Amino acid sequence: MIDIKYLYKAANRAGQTVEGLIEAPDKKAVVFALRAKSLYLLDLSEVSQRSSTDIALGSGMLPKRTLAVFCTQFASILKAGVPLIQALSILEEQTDNAKLKSILQAVGEDLQRGKGLSEALSMHERALPPIMIKMIEAGEISGTLDISLERLAATFEKEHQIAKKIRSAMMYPMIVTIVAVMVVIFMLLFVIPRFMGFFNSTGTELPAITQFMLNLSEFIQHNWMILVGILLMIIAGFKVFKSSPGGRLAWDSFKLRAPLFKKAVTRVLAARFSRTLATLTSTGVSLTQSLRIAGKVVGNRLAENRLMDVEESIKQGKALNVALSDTALFPRMLVHMTKIGEESGTLDQMMGKAADYFEEEADTAITRLTTILQPVLLVIVAVIILFVMLSVLMPMLTMYSNIKEWTNF
Repeated sequence: MIDIKYLYKAANRAGQTVEGLIEAPDKKAVVFALRAKSLYLLDLSEVSQRSSTDIALGSGMLPKRTLAVFCTQFASILKAGVPLIQALSILEEQTDNAKLKSILQAVGEDLQRGKGLSEALSMHERALPPIMIKMIEAGEISGTLDISLERLAATFEKEHQIAKKIRSAMMYPMIVTIVAVMVVIFMLLFVIPRFMGFFNSTGTELPAITQFMLNLSEFIQHNWMILVGILLMIIAGFKVFKSSPGGRLAWDSFKLRAPLFKKAVTRVLAARFSRTLATLTSTGVSLTQSLRIAGKVVGNRLAENRLMDVEESIKQGKALNVALSDTALFPRMLVHMTKIGEESGTLDQMMGKAADYFEEEADTAITRLTTILQPVLLVIVAVIILFVMLSVLMPMLTMYSNIKEWTNF
């Protein structure tokens, strides 16, 4: 059964009123959970799926780079001995991100009402990743909040670097494709019609390739609005498909199975999984909770489902390396490193080494993918442009041959 998040107000044995968040299957379970803590329920409401901050500023996650800078500054301020509420006020003034500023203001107000930091941050889970909330909760409990923030900063910075490499790798193919499409459209709409008018005036018989390009040019000129509409509908339809649960799962599965992308995608997943697991387990978060959070962090629905299966296997007593091997999702190297970490009792350290290794592997795989795509795209563009040029040159060669024959005659 899926847990629901509730906001409760309760009274303790001293008669003091306390507020907080709790996850439970239903309201009856909340009552039992609070009684176990010697708390008596006064008021209970289900937390809205969209906070006020989300409504005002959008529901997307904050950028990893912004989170890395925030965690670094937060850790430095806390190390300097600044009180928590004052530290948040300083960070609120320093940040340029409107969403983060709004979140910090709300969190500061919640702290003044007596809530804990992780509890206040969990109210904004649509903007903050689950790893951040859990790490901060672990830091609060152990009294090492500054260390947890430093580890979070390192994790977010690594995530930012991976995303940056992926964007950089895809930039060149995208630019080449866009330029090629624009060149072809320009030639079809402006260059070919002029030549065709000249050829028709001379009565030259047009080759099949030229006639095809002429027909295509006329079709685009007369139906460009319909074609643009169809293109926009395809793009919108693909976005809707990707946003649906089944569509997202199908797209993520395709990326993991497509021969061209498989290696790069699996390396990126392995790096994200290892880094998240290393960061969480090093601060005392339980393995099952770490796996649940890692599933949300990897950014792939199929991988998330498989990691949920791993979590269930762990609860049934299986070793982590065996459960990971059963998923047939991660590279064998990760499974072997996990086994060594489990047997030696240094799982967090071994996962950190695995993350470093797979981040380098991901970088190499992304570079190799770009190296493959570049010449392939150039050949495709060259063939298309050659096809267009031949459609213009072949009638000119025919005219030249006719003129030469007429002169000889």
